[in-house]
Parts: sequence; structure tokens; C-alpha cells
Amino acid sequence: MRVVRILLKVLLGVVATLVVVTALALALFHTDSVQQHLLQRATGLLQDYLGTKVSARHVSVSLFGEDFALQDVEIDDLQQRRMFRMHKLGVGLRLLPLLHGEVIVSEARIKGLETHLYRPATDSDSVANYQFVIDAFKKKPKAQEPLDSTAGKPKKHLVLEVQKVTLEQIDVTLNDTLKAHLGKLRYKQSSRGLRMAQIDDLSANFVQHLKKGPVDTRVKIGQLALNEQPDHWLVDLNDLQYATDNHLPHKRTGKPKRGYFDAGHFDIVAKMLLRVDHFAKDSVAARMEGCRITDRTSGLDVKSLTLQATTNMRQLWLHQVKVKLANTTLSFDRGEIQLPSKKQGRTLAYKTSLIRGRTLLKDISRPFAPVLGHFSTPLNLQTFMSGTHDNMRFEQVRVWADQEALTVQARGRISGLHNKYQLNVHFDVSRMMTTGHYAEHIINQFVVKKFMMKQLNNLGRFTYRGAFDVLWRKEAFNGLIATDVGDLDFNFAIDENTKYVSGTVHTDSLQLGKAMDYPKLGKIVCKADFRFDISKPRTAIMRRQLGGKLPIGEISAKVDEAHYGKIRVRNLTADIISNGAVAEGQAVAWGKRMDIVCSFSFTNTNEMRKTKVRPGLRLRDLSEEEKAARDSIKLVKKAARDAERMKRKEERAARKAARDQQKAIEAEQKAALKAAKAEEKAARKAAKAEEKAARKAAKKAAKEAARQARDNEAENE
Repeated sequence: MRVVRILLKVLLGVVATLVVVTALALALFHTDSVQQHLLQRATGLLQDYLGTKVSARHVSVSLFGEDFALQDVEIDDLQQRRMFRMHKLGVGLRLLPLLHGEVIVSEARIKGLETHLYRPATDSDSVANYQFVIDAFKKKPKAQEPLDSTAGKPKKHLVLEVQKVTLEQIDVTLNDTLKAHLGKLRYKQSSRGLRMAQIDDLSANFVQHLKKGPVDTRVKIGQLALNEQPDHWLVDLNDLQYATDNHLPHKRTGKPKRGYFDAGHFDIVAKMLLRVDHFAKDSVAARMEGCRITDRTSGLDVKSLTLQATTNMRQLWLHQVKVKLANTTLSFDRGEIQLPSKKQGRTLAYKTSLIRGRTLLKDISRPFAPVLGHFSTPLNLQTFMSGTHDNMRFEQVRVWADQEALTVQARGRISGLHNKYQLNVHFDVSRMMTTGHYAEHIINQFVVKKFMMKQLNNLGRFTYRGAFDVLWRKEAFNGLIATDVGDLDFNFAIDENTKYVSGTVHTDSLQLGKAMDYPKLGKIVCKADFRFDISKPRTAIMRRQLGGKLPIGEISAKVDEAHYGKIRVRNLTADIISNGAVAEGQAVAWGKRMDIVCSFSFTNTNEMRKTKVRPGLRLRDLSEEEKAARDSIKLVKKAARDAERMKRKEERAARKAARDQQKAIEAEQKAALKAAKAEEKAARKAAKAEEKAARKAAKKAAKEAARQARDNEAENE
């Protein structure tokens, strides 16, 4: 018993000594002088390792509280420029799980982080100022994993678990051209292992260097929340802003008819809610459950955008896409986008299923076409769309108004999207149907001067088939209009450089009197060239001087046939010149010695019955110019007849040569056939001769054999 008591006393003494020594060690470790000494040793080692200046002002380590705090950490780059500065770092680390190979960070806090990074141009031989840090901590490849000495198996890697992170006042500067700021980031992991994160006040300012010059750009996120659910993530984005400023006058400056859309002056705000069902390195599946996008500069306002999307980072598939503006709804079931990649040689390409929609065009009036600001007639539409980075195609386009008062069927394309000088919008209209009354209803929704609306109504129901092109500062239209009073074949262009509309119109059966409300006029067959002034400055001067409500321009027509009352005339020429107040014209039926001349004038196209008509006759001799013209016509006709005769002669010679050639070919074929027959006959004759000789030789051999047999028998006897 005594020995036991002695042993117990010895053990208690050893334990007490160890406790005292450990307590003294921990007490010394928690003193400020020891921790500052360890900080200096650590920063010195890191400074030697990186080869640059590293400093920290204060460190605080609490083993009991499992807490680590570091203040005012500074790191210079290799050019002795301040690269990294962190005001405060705090880490809560649980010590006991370290014994089981687990690193559990209960909380990490960073406040006041500033970085100044420099990255050289891609064609420069220099490297980024932070590359030396990446190289220093880059993992070196190992030939073999170290083995555990006891089990003979590779050592297990430490398991890292971060339960809570808070970042505040983070500022990053790149090349002095990009400045990013993070107000606050909070991350935490719940007891069930579900993660959540929230970002507040994230912004970046940088300069885009485009072909037209630098563009100051700002991207800002007011709040971004990410919440992990058992089978998906929810992403809630609020107060997203994208703004640009190219420091140039707005494209609308001095052009009041132009829309407010200008990529150099964006001020877009948005908010959206995403559900991410799957997220991996090479695939994502998500659903946009709500989104609103507004450009406060142009006024474009997308009230709602919903869709489902999946991607393998090469292709993007869209499903159930719906877009809503104030009075517009567009939707399609499926869409496919080939994502561009210079490295893999892919360009942008896309296509959709049938797009359906209903719209009021005034929804896009402010950003793109102010002239549509009063267009309040609802239109329905549908089309298939596809395209690449430089073009768009529209197939099976159909647009119609309610009660089918207007229907349009077409197909088209837009090419040269990257160069406005090569831009070409082309549409082929297979059928457009409406009435003059409804056409007037549509025109009345535009703030423009309106001419000949009464005549438009007189056309009744009409259909159009043709095409149009929109080019750089030019629009061209052509086609056939079939109306209740006749058909019109037209071709005209609007030149935005000269501000003139010019073109040609042709008709074979137009009831001009019905169209113009002039009963004496009947059917007309003619072709007319026209040119009208659409320059507002030029026409404004004429209006101030003369007044009037007529278009300003001129028409020159060749009339093959016209009816006026009971009179029918042919081969007329007619010219009309309008100065805006009065239109004066002259129709002439040309004769050999006498012309029928009809002069007329009018001031209002809605009151054509008041047209002043002055008929007359004009006797004339042929002038030297007319004689020369007549002789010239005769010479031209004679030359045409001679050319026609020569053409017929050449055609006859060509036909004779063709016949001779055909006969020669037939003769050659006949000779070849005859030679083939002769050769075949000779071959048959030779074959018969060979056969006959063979039979003769066989008979001779048989006789010789018989004779030899008889001789043998005789010898035997």
C-alpha cells in the first residue's frame, strides 16, 4: 500500500508539473510580445518566400477562443508598388476537428481589402504583377502520393468546411482602367448543410475600347442573393445597372425623328429571379422565373421575361420563352443557340420554333421609331427566326389585324448587321390584303402630311405582291397592287441623301376616273415616271411662298390608250408639274401634221371635278430636228431589218451546218456499222473454215487409225 501511495504521489506531481508548464506556455503564447514575435517570423518567412516586401501591423491568436485576427497586412509587387492591403482579417477555427483531418472554419471575416493589379497586353513580353504570387503557391506535380506509415495507404487530404464568411469594403483596381468595389458579401452554411450567400453593393467601372473610340462602362448590382434548396438554387438579383457613355453626342442629336436607342448611352436597370436546377463545369440547367429590364435612356421597357434554359457550354437550348412589354407579348416554345468560340472555331448561330405575338407598335416607338408613337392598332404576328452573328432570316411571316382587316404574308432577311453601310433588309411579300378605308386608318396614326386619302378610299379592297429593300439611306419598293378599279405595277425608291422619291408605275386597266373621282375619265393604259420632293427644308420654302396642299414634283407619262367621255385616244404623252399650290399638265396626241393638245390644271386632289381643261389643236410642219429624227428612225428601222435578215441568214446557215454535221455523223455511223458487219462476216467465214479443216483433219486421223488397225490385225494373223 505504501508503494501505491508513493506511485500516486509521483504521478500527481508529474501531471501537476505538466499542467503548470502547459498553462505557462499557453499564457506566454497569448501574450502580445510572443504573438508579435511569431507574426514577425511568419511575415519574414513569407517575404523571403515571395521575394518582396510583406508586412502586418498586429496579430491576435486565441487558442481557447479558437480565433485568429490579423490587421493591416500589406504586400508589394516585384516593382515595389503596393499590390495588396487588407485592413482586418478574422478567422474562427475549430481545433478539435483538426485531429480528425477536418478544417472547420466557423467564421471568416475580411474588412477593408484593396488590391492594385496590372496585367500587360496580350502581345507584351512582360507578365502580370500578381503572377509571382500564383507561381509561388502553385502546386508542384508529385511523382507519388505520400503513404501513411501505419496503414500503407495514401494519406487522406484535409476536408475543408467553411460555415460563415463576411467580406466588407473590397476594392480591386486593374491597370487603372477597371475599378471594382464590393460593399458586403455574406456566406453561411446552415445546420442542414444548405448554403446561402448575399452580395450588396457590387460595382465595376471600366473602359471598353471599341472601333469608334473608348466607352466608359459601369456595371452595378444592388443586391444578389443565392439560396441553396435541397434540389436547386434560387438566385435573386435586384437593382442591376448597366450604363455606358462614349462622350459623343447622342445619335438623336439634331435628328428628332430618330429613336432614343444608342448603345453609347445605355442606362439599363434590371431585376430577375432564377432557379438553377443543375450547375456543373460543362452543363447548366436553369429557369428564369421573373425578369424586368428597362433602358431609362431609350425608354425600352421589358416588363417580364420568363424562360427555361439548358446548356453544355457549346449549345444553349431555350424552352417556353415569353416576353412582355406594356402592350406586346411574344412567345415561342423552343430555341437553339450555338455559342461562339474562337478557340474551337464556332460562330454564333440560332433558330427558333414558331414565334407568336400580339403588339402595339407604339411600345417600340421611343427607342426605335418615334413616328410610331400614336400607332395604337393591335397587330398579331407569327414567324420562324434564325440567323448568325451577321444576319437574320424570317420564314413564314404572317401579320394580321383583328377581323382580318389587314393580312400580310412574307419572308425576309437582314444581312450586314455589323456594318451599317452594308446593312440590307429585304422582304418578299407574297400577299398583303386590306382596304383603302383601313389603309387610311393606319396612315392616320402617323404624324405626317396626308395626300390623296380620298383616292386611296376609292381603290376599295386591294392586294399587294412584291418586295422591298432597306439599304443605307435608301429604301426601294416594287410589286403589283390589284384594286377594285384596276391593277398597278410599280417600282420606286426613296433616296435619303437627295430627299427625293422617284420611280415608275404601269397599268393595263386602271379606271382612273373612279380612282380620282372624275367621271369623264375612263379606263387608261399607261406607263408613268415620277419624282417628288420630300425634303422638309425645300418644301417648307415653297409652302411659305405659295401655300397649297399638293405634293411637289413632276410626272411624265406615255399613255397607250385613254377614254374621256365617249372619246378614245391612243398614243398620248402627258406631263404634270406641281409646285405644291398648282399642278399644271399637258396631254398631247401626236400626229404627222396636227397634234391634239389638252392643257389642264388643278389645286386640290380631293376636288378633281373642278379641274380646268383647255383642249386644242396644233398644226405643225416637220422641223429640221424632226426630219432628222424621222430619218434617224428610218435608219434605225432599216438597220434593225438588216440585222434581223442577217440574224435569220446566220440562223439558216447554222441550221444547214448542223444538218450537214448530222449527216456526216450518220454517214460515219453507217460506215462503221458496215465495217462491223463485214468484220463479223469474215469472222464467221474464218470460223467455218477452221471448223471444216478440223472436221477434215479428224476424218483423216480416223482413216489413218483404221488403216493402222487393219495393218496390225494382218500382222497378227
